[in-house]
Amino acid sequence: MRSFLFVLAVALSHHTFGQSDDEKLVRATAEQFFLAIETKDRALLKSIMVPGSLNISTQELQNDQAKITTLNYASMIDLLTGAGNEKKERAWDETILVQGHIAVYWAPYDFHVDQKFTHCGIDSFQLIKKEGRWLISNASWTRETLNCPTSPLGPID
Repeated sequence: MRSFLFVLAVALSHHTFGQSDDEKLVRATAEQFFLAIETKDRALLKSIMVPGSLNISTQELQNDQAKITTLNYASMIDLLTGAGNEKKERAWDETILVQGHIAVYWAPYDFHVDQKFTHCGIDSFQLIKKEGRWLISNASWTRETLNCPTSPLGPID
């Protein structure tokens, strides 16, 4: 019986360590996404997104309505890395779910343009594992301007 429990404990701990490593890699991909926005690095953003991805944002309107915007892969790259204003997105308290070769990254975020807060929301990234790397297969996010929580990350740098 003792041998069985030892083998079971080792097997379960191996699964936990493997998932923990994948969670770290999923988080790293999300962090690269935010870095690509801040640095306007098209090559970095392209390297972590699946070509052909579908990306959707919702923006609050009056009377509990929402404006839904759909962006294809090329439009997403252009929007997030195009010339113009300085952008910074920060996320915290991530929830990461991993099963096999798919994962979900879910986190509250705040967004700043030219070092001024513009909105908050929730990021939801769906990822796939391809050749040992986690790639964003699609991104969805809310754009909220009311009742935004104060970021635990403090003021932006």
